[in-house]
Amino acid sequence: MADVRNFKPQLSSSRMFKYVKGESKDFDDKKVDDKFYNYMTSSYETQDYLNDGYQFALTAPLIYQLDLLKEDIDDIHTHLSQSKFTDNKQKFPVVDVTKEFYVTGTTSLEGDTTISGFTDIRGDFKVNGSAISNLKPALEFSDSLRAKTLISSSAQMASDISGSFTALSASIATDIGNAGGGSTDFTSVDSVLAPDADDSRDLGYSNRQWRNLYIDGTANIDKLSADSFTKPIAPVVLTATSLKSSTVGVTGINTLVLNSSNALSIQGLVPAHSGQEITIMNIGSGAVTITRSTKNQARTIYGSSNITINQHQAYKFVCNPSQVWYQIS
Repeated sequence: MADVRNFKPQLSSSRMFKYVKGESKDFDDKKVDDKFYNYMTSSYETQDYLNDGYQFALTAPLIYQLDLLKEDIDDIHTHLSQSKFTDNKQKFPVVDVTKEFYVTGTTSLEGDTTISGFTDIRGDFKVNGSAISNLKPALEFSDSLRAKTLISSSAQMASDISGSFTALSASIATDIGNAGGGSTDFTSVDSVLAPDADDSRDLGYSNRQWRNLYIDGTANIDKLSADSFTKPIAPVVLTATSLKSSTVGVTGINTLVLNSSNALSIQGLVPAHSGQEITIMNIGSGAVTITRSTKNQARTIYGSSNITINQHQAYKFVCNPSQVWYQIS
């Protein structure tokens, strides 16, 4: 087969005459009229070129070559006609196309095919029988795979699968723990353990309670419900040697210990809440006078007479809803 790289850009041959029905002859332009054209066709149909011995002797070699050329032309016509008008597959030998090459219609490429340089593919095409309508994303995905490390052995595959299942198992365990079941390792927490919203999550269930709770520092609890105490709650004790005011703030204490050699006076107490109890203890040599009143004013100690707390004595008071204090007898 001829090498397409040797094909000439233009044909060397040209038409021997021109004919347009109804137009006049012009031999300078190789144009014949109807009379000349009809003579040639009539001569062909009567086969004068074969019957006339003189003409045949001169034209025999030319007629032979033209007949051979007709066979070649028939082969080309058959090949191209099947490509265009039938579903027959046309098989080509190895072709090296270095210039532009255009293929129109349905084309099947079988075997190894190498395409170098710019390639313009328009419309859908198939790879292994699967249609691809958009080549650009497919090529970008293929290019991204080249940058990835492919599995090279069954051992690596087993390792990858094992690692994947380990990660999956850990993820499932976390999800189960978040859903209220399973086991989660909290042996070491290096950050704040907080719910996703205030006053929205519980720690444990009524039928699945935590056992022991160890807390250093302050436990801020809005409400406390306890079955029992293993030991008494240690009261908050404040020891003072003097008082800045005769109205003493006791919002954060349970016991006020006074230790002064000078006399001290208390005319009111500032409570934290209704029902608060406060113990006032005197361990100093100076007497402590509790001034009482029957006016039922907030923060006062109710009573008709004052109370004197001498050294080594203690009195206890409780606050009512109106913030008036009563002595506990």
